[in-house]
Amino acid sequence: MNRALLAHTWRSQWLKLVVVCVGLAIWSALLPIVYGTFGQTFKSIIDSGLIPKQLMQFGGGDIFSLSGAMALGAIHPISLILNSIFAAGFATSSVAGERQRGTLEVLLARPLSRQTVYVTLLVAVLGFIAVAVAASVVGSTIGAAIGGVASERRRADVRRRAEPRSVHPILGTRVRATRCTD
Repeated sequence: MNRALLAHTWRSQWLKLVVVCVGLAIWSALLPIVYGTFGQTFKSIIDSGLIPKQLMQFGGGDIFSLSGAMALGAIHPISLILNSIFAAGFATSSVAGERQRGTLEVLLARPLSRQTVYVTLLVAVLGFIAVAVAASVVGSTIGAAIGGVASERRRADVRRRAEPRSVHPILGTRVRATRCTD
């Protein structure tokens, strides 16, 4: 990895990173705010029995809870597009930007192997993704505070830690123990 190339890549792509981070932070902040606004309405609809129990556990979790709403937002196409398309575009535009400025030949003429250039761009992309995910976490935390549901988020974390867990026999992962009541 070449630090000078990494710094140059980040300097040339900072505006894209800022736009993506702001977009993800806003999107992530909206989900807890919407949940805080309509959460009680969702709860009354669920308690009325209008929604089948299978739908309430869509994706392996309760989508009508704060954590479920935030998880649903994380796998929403807006979030996926901002993370994946811009991450791929980050590396692509780095190389294309070098070529457009006429500095790609200079870069490849330096005593750097192509593998070093590729690894440096990979580290830059992974850093881009890490910063974008951090912006999502910050946005959801701010949104939970604005929506007035931050205390519910803490209660869910405490409840999740207190639940008994067992190891799934096939997958070997920890799963939550649930009770079947009819």
